[in-house]
Amino acid sequence: MSGTTIPIVLGPAGMIPAAPADVQTALIANVTATNPGYTANLPGTLIEDISSTDVAAILACNSALVELVNSITPYGANQFLLNQLGQIYGVQQGQATNTSVYVVFTGSPGFVIAVGFTVSDGTYQYTVQDGGIIGSGGISDSLYCLATQSGSWAVPANTVTTLATSVPSTITLSVTNPLAGTSSAGSQSVDDYRAQVLQAGLAASMGMSRYLKTLLGNVSGVQNRLVSVLQNGTAWEIIVGGGDPYQVAYAIYSALFDTSTLIGSTMSVASISQASAAIVTTTLNHGLTTGNTTTISGALGMTGANGTWTVTVLTPKTFSIPYNSTSVPAYTGGGVLTPNARNQSVTITDYPNTYIIPFVVPPVQSVTISLLWNTTSTNSVSATSMATLGSAALVQYINSIPVGAPMNLFELQNAFQLATVSVLQTAYLTRMAFTVSINGVVTPPASGTGVIAGDPESYFLTNSTLITIAQG
Repeated sequence: MSGTTIPIVLGPAGMIPAAPADVQTALIANVTATNPGYTANLPGTLIEDISSTDVAAILACNSALVELVNSITPYGANQFLLNQLGQIYGVQQGQATNTSVYVVFTGSPGFVIAVGFTVSDGTYQYTVQDGGIIGSGGISDSLYCLATQSGSWAVPANTVTTLATSVPSTITLSVTNPLAGTSSAGSQSVDDYRAQVLQAGLAASMGMSRYLKTLLGNVSGVQNRLVSVLQNGTAWEIIVGGGDPYQVAYAIYSALFDTSTLIGSTMSVASISQASAAIVTTTLNHGLTTGNTTTISGALGMTGANGTWTVTVLTPKTFSIPYNSTSVPAYTGGGVLTPNARNQSVTITDYPNTYIIPFVVPPVQSVTISLLWNTTSTNSVSATSMATLGSAALVQYINSIPVGAPMNLFELQNAFQLATVSVLQTAYLTRMAFTVSINGVVTPPASGTGVIAGDPESYFLTNSTLITIAQG
């Protein structure tokens, strides 16, 4: 086909396959050009057999060409081409990393927590990656730890409390994790990597926030869905889940033009009740447990609530304090809680200067789902198959929602329908009653919508043991 060629025609969906009639015309034209005196006026069956066979072979080659041309786009590239494009943009496909957790040590001031110091939750062990020291107040900064073995599991808050590395008898030392750990997400999927490559391609033309997301996505252990760049006036709040804190801080430092615009999370007071034990409601999930202490400052009206208190937790957003507020002025606004465990702050040195880089580690929100379904089908429908297929689809949907984004009841319904259509056609599915709980609290959709919102700086996580699907 070196003489007359079949043109490459591009449409909205990519290269358009050649029409058989065009291929046959080009075939005969090429044969005629190289074989003087050639004629196509042979017996019908003979010329038909020859040309049909040749045309079919050329169409197969053309189909391969269509697939190749259409795969060059980053939206449809096969994995080999996608990796090549990623190399051009400086984006590597993420590998599996171990489960991680931030811990805080309390004990004798001046004691050095060396790199490799090991702590445990009673089942798994975690090693300190960057080291630290017990400060003059008897407490260390949050230190990043990686599990000593691969795999993915939940690390609830305040469960890493065992010292696996021995310490001198003259030293007092204890440990805990104020926030839940970050479970390993396994190797990065092709679809997630494709989204990262596309974002990297847009970074140069779309400004600082996309560039920052690209750099953070290159940090080992950072999960793309757990990265968010929020603007608050002229300030920036960076949410990052996973990854070594120094590498995270360096990525932020490399992308931002002015590090002084960085802010952390603010744990604001929403209300304080007038009661024998005042109940404090927060705008975000406070992350406290009963017996923790917190300091309230800046509360207006009920100024007596300002101070340091030992709390009794009631819900993820409420706790009581031992303050009788029945006869004091009502709360009128303001108020901030400190410390805020989700805030991390790393000091990096770009000699001769040092910079403080704050960022936010998103807390996890455990999601429990109960689904009752039913059908009008007269055929036998396997409830076990419905539960197995539906559970996997719901877990995949929940665990793909970006940090801060809400769930959608209609997406839950759609995921269940698509997953189970091979067992039960959607037309025969007559009931899907979902009950969704976030951190143990039943959370219905917002009125008139399918939106189920959680903490705007946190992310959702579930697994098959938290999904119950039954016919009823």
